[in-house]
Amino acid sequence: MDSMVEFCNVSFTYKHRNAPSVNRFSLRILPGEFLLLTGATGCGKSTLLKMLNGLIPHESGGELDGEIIVCGQSTRSLSVAAMSHTVGMVFQNPDDQIFSTTVFDEVNFVLENMGIPFVQAKPQVLEALQLVGLLDKAETSVHALSGGQKQRLAVAAVLAAKPKVLALDEPISQLDPQGAGELLAVLKRLNIDREITIVLVEHRLHEVLPLCHRVAIMEAGKLIWQGGREAAYSRPELFAAYGLRLPQPVMICHQLGIAARSADIGDAVAAIRQRYRVSAYELPAALPKQAAAEEQPLRQAAVAVRQLSFFYNRPAQPVLNNIDFTVFSGQFIALMGSNGAGKSTLLHLIGGLLKPAAGEIHVLGKKVTGVSSAVGMVLQNPDFMLFNNTVQEEIGFSLQQRKGDSCGWSGYCQLLLEKLGLTGLETDFPLALSRGQRLRVAIAAVLACQPAILLLDEPTTGQDIGHIEDIAQLLKEYTSAGGAIVFCTHDAEVAARFADRIVVMRQGRIVADDVPAAVFQDQAMLESAGLKAPAALLTAQALYGGTALTVEEVVGYVRQKCLGGFPRTDFAS
Repeated sequence: MDSMVEFCNVSFTYKHRNAPSVNRFSLRILPGEFLLLTGATGCGKSTLLKMLNGLIPHESGGELDGEIIVCGQSTRSLSVAAMSHTVGMVFQNPDDQIFSTTVFDEVNFVLENMGIPFVQAKPQVLEALQLVGLLDKAETSVHALSGGQKQRLAVAAVLAAKPKVLALDEPISQLDPQGAGELLAVLKRLNIDREITIVLVEHRLHEVLPLCHRVAIMEAGKLIWQGGREAAYSRPELFAAYGLRLPQPVMICHQLGIAARSADIGDAVAAIRQRYRVSAYELPAALPKQAAAEEQPLRQAAVAVRQLSFFYNRPAQPVLNNIDFTVFSGQFIALMGSNGAGKSTLLHLIGGLLKPAAGEIHVLGKKVTGVSSAVGMVLQNPDFMLFNNTVQEEIGFSLQQRKGDSCGWSGYCQLLLEKLGLTGLETDFPLALSRGQRLRVAIAAVLACQPAILLLDEPTTGQDIGHIEDIAQLLKEYTSAGGAIVFCTHDAEVAARFADRIVVMRQGRIVADDVPAAVFQDQAMLESAGLKAPAALLTAQALYGGTALTVEEVVGYVRQKCLGGFPRTDFAS
């Protein structure tokens, strides 16, 4: 069968870079295939994706060698405009491709540029919006959308043109679990029903792998492994070596010496029970309780939010409604909820970037009236924070400005550079780095001054699991030293593993505030908030009625309780 896409010994080196970002890469993608392209942050995935629609080489500086063939034609011979009829591209940052003022106009923009009459374009626009769950937002301003809603809008805009190839750069990175599931279901339908070839770059393998036909792993610009989904499940050590996260049921089986057939929890439970004597009815241990705010000494309160309300344009539609919330020194808090629940707005208010419509916020006992040096904030889009010429200047800038340090560098800055995997990038232009690298630069720049309170909006976006663990470990050290952290995240596995406390928001209100084990067992609340429990917990519940939150806890329980860690030898069912 002829290829839909073929990379033929492709190399590309950006202008002002010495080493190629893509290096002698060759790969064939068949018509109707769903390919997952993955690898550690900065390995060249996004660069490769930009070759599909001709952005490289037509709209980028640098040197391209080799050929990229799409639908039988070289991308060198076609303009980006011509390629847009065949390849729909969704960028990593949705703000890079949103131009219009309303949701409807944004989706219609590409059709208008193709010369399609409005009467013909309108049903295509509405169909695309319905596919991504934004039909009720058709007349909404794009500026009123959350980051996740903008990402779905970007997908709708390219779907409206009905491309043969859909190339997506981490399209679920800013979506809540429910929104991610809905979007992935859309992609699956497009792939099966309309036979659209899909090339998806993503780090969230545990959510994407069950949908794809084939996986390709990149490292340092090269293709190092490719294989089917089932083959991927049998190579967890390979994926772990490159900082990639396989689904938790697969990892549980692997660590128990069982070959995983799929990522399905039921399959994993059946396979474990076949090999180990696991009781299905063991009662869970009593859950630890989160100390109430009034039980904590007042001197420990780093942030106190009282009866806080906020709206952007219309008082009748509050974004936050009567919020009471306390952050104590030394706490690592995960703020969770669906897109549009008000999480980012709450962080912006605590950081002094917005003013409350009602209520008060106190930081270290002082009422917030504006930006405070006691609060450091990392925005969801790191590009809004980076403006220096080099990574080193970026990290040292705030130290130089706030503390009058003439050199703008310290031993702690060097430590941040090393712990966040930025060594060797000191002289690079920050905005030329991958999104994951840019986010880590922004985190380092904010941490350099060691603020008392640190607010992070989706700090794990675009990160492989290796860098997620590096970031989380750094943040745990920060709280151990007395700092307080509130970070927004949609990643239940990260929140379960690293957070001391989880606060869940829904429609501008706090609907849960407790330790991770308690929050993730409240299934009704999770569903109403658009969240999902970690697969490790669901596996533990189905396997032995347990409350384990991580792979290691489930594996440890099975090994301890089942013949002292030895598997069954009779293999009875």
